[in-house]
Amino acid sequence: KAQEEMISELRQQKFYLETQAGKLEAQNRKLEEQLEKMSHQDHTDKNRLLELETRLREVSLEHEEQKLELKRQLTELQLTLQERESQITGLQAARTALENQLREAKTELEETTAEAEEEIQALTAHRDEIQRKFEALRNSCTVITDLEEQLNQLTEDNAELNNQNFFLSKQLDEASGANDEVVQLRSEVDHLRREITEREMQLTSQKQTMEALKTTCTMLEEQVMDLEALNDELLEKERQWEAWRSVLGDEKSQFECRVRELQRMLDTEKQSRVRADQRITESRQVVELAVKEHKAEILALQQALKEQKLKAESLSDKLNDLEKKHAMLEMNARSLQQKLETERELKQRLLEEQAKLQQQMDLQKNHIFRLTQGLQEALDRADLLKTERSDLEYQLENIQVLYSHEKVKMEGTISQQTKLIDFLQAKMDQPAKKKKGLFSRRKEDPSLPTQVPLQYNELKVALEKEKARSAELEEALQKTRIELRSAREEAAHRKISDHPHPSTPATARQQIIMSAIVRSPEHQPTPISLLAPPSSRRKESSTPEEYSRRLKERMHHNIPHRFNVGLNMRATKCAVCLDTVHFGRQASKCLECQVMCHPKCSTCLPATCGLPTEYATHFSEAFCRDKMNSPGLQLKEPSSSLRLEGWMKVPRNNKRGQQGWDRKYIVLEGTKVLIYDAEAREAGQRPLEEFELCLPDGDVTVHGAVGATELTNTAKTDVPYILKLESHPHTTCWPGRTLYLLAPSFPDKQRWVTALESIVAGGRVSREKAEADAKLLGNSLLKLEGEDRLDINCTMPFSDQVVLVGAEEGLYALNVLKNSLTHIPGMGAVFQIHLIKDLEKLLMIAGEERALCLVDVKKVKQSLAQSHLPAQPDVSPNVFETVKGCHLFAAGKVENGLCICAAMPNKVVVLRYNESLSKFCIRKEIETSEPCSCIHLTTYSIIIGTNKFYEIEMKQYTLEEFLDKNDHTLASAVFAASTNSFPVSIVQVNPTGQREEYLLCFHEFGVFVDSYGRRSRTDDLKWNRLPLAFAYREPYLFVTHFNSLEVIEIQARASLGTPARAHLEIPNPRYLGPAISSGAIYLASSYQDKLRVICCKGNLVKENNNEQHHRGSSATRSSPNKRGPPTYNEHITKRVASSPGPPEGPSHPREPSTPHRYREGRTELRRDKSPGRPLEREKSPGRLLSTRRERSPGRLFDESSRGRMPVSGARTPLAQVNKVSQEPGE
Repeated sequence: KAQEEMISELRQQKFYLETQAGKLEAQNRKLEEQLEKMSHQDHTDKNRLLELETRLREVSLEHEEQKLELKRQLTELQLTLQERESQITGLQAARTALENQLREAKTELEETTAEAEEEIQALTAHRDEIQRKFEALRNSCTVITDLEEQLNQLTEDNAELNNQNFFLSKQLDEASGANDEVVQLRSEVDHLRREITEREMQLTSQKQTMEALKTTCTMLEEQVMDLEALNDELLEKERQWEAWRSVLGDEKSQFECRVRELQRMLDTEKQSRVRADQRITESRQVVELAVKEHKAEILALQQALKEQKLKAESLSDKLNDLEKKHAMLEMNARSLQQKLETERELKQRLLEEQAKLQQQMDLQKNHIFRLTQGLQEALDRADLLKTERSDLEYQLENIQVLYSHEKVKMEGTISQQTKLIDFLQAKMDQPAKKKKGLFSRRKEDPSLPTQVPLQYNELKVALEKEKARSAELEEALQKTRIELRSAREEAAHRKISDHPHPSTPATARQQIIMSAIVRSPEHQPTPISLLAPPSSRRKESSTPEEYSRRLKERMHHNIPHRFNVGLNMRATKCAVCLDTVHFGRQASKCLECQVMCHPKCSTCLPATCGLPTEYATHFSEAFCRDKMNSPGLQLKEPSSSLRLEGWMKVPRNNKRGQQGWDRKYIVLEGTKVLIYDAEAREAGQRPLEEFELCLPDGDVTVHGAVGATELTNTAKTDVPYILKLESHPHTTCWPGRTLYLLAPSFPDKQRWVTALESIVAGGRVSREKAEADAKLLGNSLLKLEGEDRLDINCTMPFSDQVVLVGAEEGLYALNVLKNSLTHIPGMGAVFQIHLIKDLEKLLMIAGEERALCLVDVKKVKQSLAQSHLPAQPDVSPNVFETVKGCHLFAAGKVENGLCICAAMPNKVVVLRYNESLSKFCIRKEIETSEPCSCIHLTTYSIIIGTNKFYEIEMKQYTLEEFLDKNDHTLASAVFAASTNSFPVSIVQVNPTGQREEYLLCFHEFGVFVDSYGRRSRTDDLKWNRLPLAFAYREPYLFVTHFNSLEVIEIQARASLGTPARAHLEIPNPRYLGPAISSGAIYLASSYQDKLRVICCKGNLVKENNNEQHHRGSSATRSSPNKRGPPTYNEHITKRVASSPGPPEGPSHPREPSTPHRYREGRTELRRDKSPGRPLEREKSPGRLLSTRRERSPGRLFDESSRGRMPVSGARTPLAQVNKVSQEPGE
């Protein structure tokens, strides 16, 4: 063992050295990258120097131009002097002209001097910049030579300038022989010479700085050479370590060979001893017959023993030699340790350089943050443009409506005017008849014929005006149509780019195809027709050849399910009507495929027993392949979009209080549900109503089932076929919206619910996936998959470090500090655990018969202490023989005495602890008409929930209803059973030190009552979705649903306002038990082929409120990364370091509600019966969930989604019941 330990230590040291070598290699790579960056900077600086050189050249050119101008002026002065000598008479006039010219020259010289001074200042500024850049570029030696060349050029330029100035001064001296004012020009020239001398001094100083830079560069080159030498030394050391490692490996292999030889020799010695013992026994039995022969054999054996002793001594000498060699190896290891310390010092230096680089990275991050802010502002502008687009669409719709009304009016007026014109024209065409009256006089016509042409002309003019107006309106309409078409195309393009259309999910396709497989060949549609839009279906031609091919391609799968009716011990979803299969109610479950439904729904379930999901995918792929290969029909991506349509019913006027339902044609197109009156619709026909499934500023919930109380005027037979869509805007400006749909059959309902849920989930992924994953993975405690997966039923905090885990495979202990999962042998399937502190015993429901049993805590502790041994002791439970088939219990103190209340399918058993006998004895058995679903112990009674809530008085053991019938406000709760709303849970919500208050949780609502069963709060709690189980951890109420968790903050009785809520999307959540930290619970989530235990905290409500507040204040939905409380490992290490050794174990367990603010440690463990070993963390989300289920002997019904009860009452799997008695009135 000592040799193995030494070898393991050497392996660890070898691994450590390899890691250190890898780190040094990474640091060398970083240094090389830094050198590359510096070389890049040198290149950029060279380019900058070239630019400066060009600027200096431009300045020199400007100087030359100024000098040429001065020369020109001097020539003019010479000409004037010659003229004065030739023209003595005009001397005065010439003198005045010369004075004026000299003045002009003075001004020009002053200007040139000022410009020269400005250029000198600019040159000095450039020189300072060049000096700063030289300080940053000390590693570049090539730049110095370029600078020297520039300085040489500058000196040459200055020399040329001096020569030119000297030449000018000579010319000025020659020109100023006749005038005194020329002396002033000489003084100015001297001033310029002084400035030139000053520049020369500055150049000399620059040369000195350049020499200093040269010296610094040489120093830096020497340092680089030293670094390269150090790197070579490190590489040589690494090669030495490689050689030593190979030598040690060879020695290790030699040692192993020698140990094997020694073991073989020891085995032979053991075998020889066994043979000698056998021979001795035989010799004793036949001593009288062959004494002489036995003596000879004994002598021979003695000689063999001596030889073996000699061999053993030689082996001991060899072992001593091996120990000496191990000592030498230890010395070598120490020397290697010293070398590692020197390497660590080098590492520290490199880390300091890394810190400098980190500062630069922080600056870059700030720049990136500014860019992201700009991007967010651009997104906000895009949202504003979208709103403007929607406003324009509404305006266009209003204009179209107005135009249609005007068109109808104008058509009516035109028709009336045409009739009038025809009538007047007819009157004019008729000849005037002679009518005679009395006394041979004509009858006067009141309407004169001269007025008719005037009216006709007026009508004609009005008609022309109306025609012109209609033409103008048509032009405006065409323009608006073109603008609307372009706006719609742009909106569609943006919508596709921003929110891509969700593809048909695998589950939706599989469910739709499953329902089609079992149909007859004549009525069996293809998967393409089920998934493709109806427009593509109409284009398909059903020829006789295709019909015969469909008959051949049918998968003749029609295997009925083998249902077994029994009590459901795990709340789940019905596979047919999608409603809740309540805990403790009758349920039908297939013995083969484990599918569960209501007994009345079992006849409607498709006969697809034993059909895996892979068959459905193969069925759809086969049809797709044949359709694509056929020359007459080419489908264009049939699975790229999900489109459903069909006849369904909606409430009349879309009001649930309205009696009656209207038959409408419903179309699911993209992310919208469209409602039409008829199936045959035109291309531009608008739907009666639209329902958006992916809201940008809200959430949409799809309810697969609806309670009977929501639709009071609907027949009970129609309620199972109803589904509900509900939208919840994040802002209070827009109200919520609800849409009820009545499907014609269960397959249609399943198809619609699956399609709607897939679209809603696809829209929610882009907004909430990061947040939900961060919350889930941040609180993940345990993850199991594959063969290591456990079917966990419950958990219980056993100590500060250990959590007991009850599973179908047995009892396990999870050590949070060591990250190990240890199996405790001796126990079968465990369904519920409770610690009785006064007796130091664990109360469980365990075994195939689900019997109530007690386990000594000391035995569990002993088994955990001896878990490292190969023969771990078993834990033997003390079983209550009279309490079997138990599915729920609660334990605690009632009237200062220990009490247990256990529930069985048809009765409830009350046990009290007898101190004289030191055991629990049955005091009362109460028959129940319905199985018990929840139990709660008070200080003086027991409250149970069956079809109603009852209270058991512990003095007389009498049973009475808990709710006060005289309280009329509780009528809905008292008569809830009549509406199929049964008790689910009861929790005590009053804080410590206040009056008792309970929350009675039904299937559809929750009621607050006091200890006398009277209402304590005016408002009831409503669940947004169908609940499975409830758990309360002060002050938070956790409600598990089919695929989500709802957290409600229960406020004090005197507080005002609605309670805060939060929703967290968790696949198939199952309540396990309370967590170690306060305000948190453990949940089991079965996602795909994995099982994850999650610690869900109540502070999700506050985080959700903060997110909603942030959502309301800004358009973005960014959540700041806040640092949470310290982790569980940090808390335990601080506590162990501060305390000398507090008593741990079951005798001093920590209460679940102790106010310790720490986060549950994230551990992912591998199940093993040997000492615990950590499981590697998974990085990918995994595969699709398999339909395979493992069956255990002590459990009938098993579902992936199971609700758990609170601490006082948990749920266990379904028991097989052959005969179940029901009251006839139910």
